[in-house]
Amino acid sequence: MTTTELPSAPGRRLREDVIRDLVIQYGIPANPVAFADTPAAAGQVAVGLGKPVAIKLVAEGVVHKSKAGGVLLGIEPDDAEAAVKQLFADQLARGVVPKGVTVEPMIAPGPEVVAGALHDPGFGPVIMVGAGGVDVETLGDVAFAQAPIDRDGALRLIGRTRIGSILRRRFPAGYEQLADLLVRIGGTDGLLLSEHIDQIDLNPIVMGADSIVAVDARAVTRADDADTHTTPPDPSTLFQQLRPAIYPTSMAVIGASAHPDKMGHRAVRTAVDQGFTGALYPVSRTSDSILGLPAVSSIAELPENIDRAVVALPAAAVPQALADLAGRGVKTAHVLTADTTDLKEAVAGTDLRVLGPNCIGHYTPHSQLTMIGRDASSLEKGSVAVISQSGTYAGDVVRRGNELGLRFSFVSSVGNCHDVSPSELLAFCEADPSTTVAAFYLEDDSDARNFFSLASRMTTPVILFKGGRSAVGGVAAASHTGALASDPQLLRDAAADAGVVLVNSLDELMDTLLLSQFAPELTGSGLGLLGTGGGVAVVGADIAYESGLVMPVFSEATDQALSAFDAPGSSLHNPIDIPTWSVVDGNGSIMGKLVEAVAADPSVDCICAYTDMGTVYDMKHSAEAADMVRVMAQDVSAAECGSVPVVLVMRSSYSAEQDDLVRVLRQEAAANGVALIESVDRAIAALGRVRLLNLRRN
Repeated sequence: MTTTELPSAPGRRLREDVIRDLVIQYGIPANPVAFADTPAAAGQVAVGLGKPVAIKLVAEGVVHKSKAGGVLLGIEPDDAEAAVKQLFADQLARGVVPKGVTVEPMIAPGPEVVAGALHDPGFGPVIMVGAGGVDVETLGDVAFAQAPIDRDGALRLIGRTRIGSILRRRFPAGYEQLADLLVRIGGTDGLLLSEHIDQIDLNPIVMGADSIVAVDARAVTRADDADTHTTPPDPSTLFQQLRPAIYPTSMAVIGASAHPDKMGHRAVRTAVDQGFTGALYPVSRTSDSILGLPAVSSIAELPENIDRAVVALPAAAVPQALADLAGRGVKTAHVLTADTTDLKEAVAGTDLRVLGPNCIGHYTPHSQLTMIGRDASSLEKGSVAVISQSGTYAGDVVRRGNELGLRFSFVSSVGNCHDVSPSELLAFCEADPSTTVAAFYLEDDSDARNFFSLASRMTTPVILFKGGRSAVGGVAAASHTGALASDPQLLRDAAADAGVVLVNSLDELMDTLLLSQFAPELTGSGLGLLGTGGGVAVVGADIAYESGLVMPVFSEATDQALSAFDAPGSSLHNPIDIPTWSVVDGNGSIMGKLVEAVAADPSVDCICAYTDMGTVYDMKHSAEAADMVRVMAQDVSAAECGSVPVVLVMRSSYSAEQDDLVRVLRQEAAANGVALIESVDRAIAALGRVRLLNLRRN
């Protein structure tokens, strides 16, 4: 579209008058500007305008002109030449060599907004809007979206900022024009996707009563051959490609060893111990047999078309091994070795797909495979899939999941993802009939564009635990947009747009997975909270609000049902606070009846029932206290609540005895379809996250 000739070299900062001409060609309202290379030329431009002007320095290396003392405002035309002479002198004294100035008419003041866009290395084309001005990074009131963006998306984007709510009320015409401006920058035919522009800022955009105008702009060029288009992976294709890796029926171990300390021995042993249901072929140059299985000495001796090969070889030997495996028609390989060369190059032109390198392996009860010990690896099949770039977290998920009662379709440690990408694994999960929720731990953003683009189209709920995201990269950014895109806000906004639920720790991940298993239909926001301890309930109510849940007022029928349990010190309104001493008497526990009464309330969609174990142990001797806690927990687990999910919270004092009891009670609760979590705060926050997941599922 443009008639403005841009420099072909990438990373070049464009002069402001060039940028203004470019954006005006895209229908973006911008203040006209002229470049002047001398004070005299600047004076002539100002006199020609016949009104007060803004003068801005043009100099190599000066990005933020205001902070460098390079902006003069409200200069009268007759004073412009002298003002530029003084500006040049001041800059030369600082060691800055001016190339000239830009001159433009002053604009009436108004609220200032920033709009920008860039090609992020991971997220791809991204657009940003928010509160503008010289302190845009300090204010941090911005929101991001992946491009292309349409007008509805632009309005939603503005609405996610604090300044957006002000503009909508006070400057409705400008609010609508700002949405149009965003489409002209980041729409399908917008400037970002049509020009050789890597980053662009319009800051500030001044909001007037009836119109808006950009009064400052900066942009950086990108390479002519940069790819701005991508296609997310196809789920049905990836299911066919990766099924042999995820649910193999035959497997070879390359680098198998009889030595118990070797990675190649462990790969064979875990498969044997777990009872792998398929054919298993050790490949070893030093042993004829591994754990009773006959071994072959080379890949050439393997049967053709094996589903999965585990590669545990020295790094230098891995590329040739992959080439040999491809030659035997092996469908997938899982490379455990670290510090390899780029394995995508090693398998280019073949049908072999590779997971890894630098990982610990794979767990699935469907094929009876594990990457850890047999005792911590359940054989029960579930529908939760977890993909982790960290082997430590992958092992943690299987071990902790076994204790929590989580049941998986598979858990895979995928390391550096040289070949099979996170988005391809996400595509597999979407097509996998054995998976109903997919969780990822990822450490880089290199595949973020395809990942979030695919996630936005999926029906399978997605949870993301993201490591390695910080604002460090913003230090060297060439624009406000580039600096702010290094902030976690870009990740949060991309996830929100795609319907991906973010978690910030392994505990949050496990809590969310557990409740997704036990509360798969939760979509309502009404929380009933009851237990022993008023302070816990107060903080729980705060967490509920932050998690998108509400604590409704009980109906008259519920109040009447609860009145039977009134006791001194009780509060039977939501949240319910019952003194510990009144919960259990000679006739048993009332916790189950309380839970049932709350579950029957039409405004309650989920329940968190908690007890303070420490108080019980203060009141009773050890064995008697344990019996009382057990009765309360079992009463809640057995309560008849219909479709209303219940989370049981046992707040221990961290004594070994109490923690041991919690482990037993957790298994009993899980058997009754009730999740047990150690913290009210964590339980309520997880209910809020699972509600979002289920809304996506439904």
